[in-house]
Amino acid sequence: MKISTLLQSPSVQILLFVYPKQEVRHADLERLIGSRGTLSSNLNDLLDEGLLRRKVVTSKPITSNYSLTEKGKEVTVLLTGLRNLLT
Repeated sequence: MKISTLLQSPSVQILLFVYPKQEVRHADLERLIGSRGTLSSNLNDLLDEGLLRRKVVTSKPITSNYSLTEKGKEVTVLLTGLRNLLT
């Protein structure tokens, strides 16, 4: 697999998108990743791996916000460095 292909994967795109923003809404991620199924699957994987945390906001309507864990920040810093090496 090419490194550029890896960096374009939905999971990596999510991590790189969340990192500078600190916390993002689910709706923001829906705009980033066009397919709801792909988004849901990747979010679940990132949550299971301990790279993301989910916070449910009990407003009307109920919303979900996502942020990086410390482990997620460390991985994203490495991915950012790798992306910078290729550009």
